[in-house]
Amino acid sequence: MSGPDWMYGADLPLLSITFARDITARELLERMGAHRDDIAVRSQEDFDEEFGDLVFDDEGYVVSAGRYGEWAWAWEHSSRWCMESEQLVCDVSAGTAALVLHANEKPMVEIRYAEQGHLVTGVSTLFGLAPDGRAGSTPWQFDPVLQSFGADPANNEYGPLGLRGLFFRLAEELGIGLPHADLMERPVLCTQLNPLGRE
Repeated sequence: MSGPDWMYGADLPLLSITFARDITARELLERMGAHRDDIAVRSQEDFDEEFGDLVFDDEGYVVSAGRYGEWAWAWEHSSRWCMESEQLVCDVSAGTAALVLHANEKPMVEIRYAEQGHLVTGVSTLFGLAPDGRAGSTPWQFDPVLQSFGADPANNEYGPLGLRGLFFRLAEELGIGLPHADLMERPVLCTQLNPLGRE
C-alpha cells in the first residue's frame, strides 16, 4: 500500500511527519535542519546499526525521508521537531507548499499547512475543531473538505473517519502519500536533524 492508507487503524502512538510539494526528499531534510553531508541512503540494516537506540530517543531527531508523487515526506521516528518548531512548516514551504501532521496518544492531532513561507491553516484538536485551536491566515480553509468527509467542525464532530482518519483523508485529498515499504523495508534516505544548531 502507498499512504497514508496503511496508517488507518495502525498502532502508531506517535506520528511526526513533514511533507513538502515539488522539492526532493534531500532538500526537505536540509530545510528541516539536517547537514547535507550527513544525509545518505541506508539499508534497513545499516539504518539500525548506525542509529540504534537513537530511534527511540525523543531528542535523537532521527528521520527517514522519501517521495510520493509531487510530495516529499520526512518521518521523525520519535522526535517532534515538526510540531515543536512553529516556524518549521513556513521555512519548508518557501517557494512551494508544506504540511505538518502530528498525532499522539492523548489522542490529539495537529496539522499545519503553509504556502510560500506563510502559515495558511493550523488546526490543533487539543481544542477539538473549535476556534481556539485554529491558526493561520485562512484557519477555516479545509473545513469544506472535512465536511465532505462527514465531519461537522461547527459542532466539533469528526464524523465516521474518526479523529486521525479525518486528517489522514485530508492528506490523501492533497495528493500526499507515504509508502509503507519505503519507510520500513527498502533502503531509505535518512539522517539526524540538527534543530536549533544543536551539537
